[in-house]
Amino acid sequence: MSYSLLLFDYDGTLCDTRNAIKYSLRRTFQEFGLVEPVEPALQAVVQQGLPLAETLLALHPAGTSPLPATWVETYRRIYSAEAEPLVTPFPGAQQVLATAVARGCTVAIISNKGLAILENSLARLGLRAYAALVLGDDPTAATPLPLKPDPALFTQRIQPQFPQFTSATTLMIGDTATDLQFAHNCGIAACWASYGFGHALIMPPLNPLTALAA
Repeated sequence: MSYSLLLFDYDGTLCDTRNAIKYSLRRTFQEFGLVEPVEPALQAVVQQGLPLAETLLALHPAGTSPLPATWVETYRRIYSAEAEPLVTPFPGAQQVLATAVARGCTVAIISNKGLAILENSLARLGLRAYAALVLGDDPTAATPLPLKPDPALFTQRIQPQFPQFTSATTLMIGDTATDLQFAHNCGIAACWASYGFGHALIMPPLNPLTALAA
């Protein structure tokens, strides 16, 4: 099967953001005077690829939900100002994107990360130029972006941008269960980035088309 529209995840697929994410989570808890999450808890949540609010809530002390709105704002401020320089592209990420574009594929980068941080990081790392579309969580948008694994992200925001492509010619490349569940919900093929943040034990039931090794 030939795929012409490639949907790349960002965290754990194109870029190694683990250090930046964990740093920002710890600092967010510090800002609110709470004990930092321990490493096993951080790892367990990060590998799920959840939207930010869900990630913070999963780590939040018991009995303190719902999550205060200021938590997301604080995390994003810390990530942008202090942690983003810790992000590095995985080896070969730029080459993969360049090769895909050179072969006539259209690349979209989709993430549950904040859009402003996403755009800045991709530009800094020299990856933005390869993407025809970049989608991330934008709290300033009039209409909130549906986040993975919601198929509305595909049907309402991606397909209208690329009506020339069909579900059969679209491939999702991601590393977490959220990415593979998104592909399943959209009825598109998936490729699992096995070197990323996801856990191998939760991937096989979602039946990715193939797996990319490091």
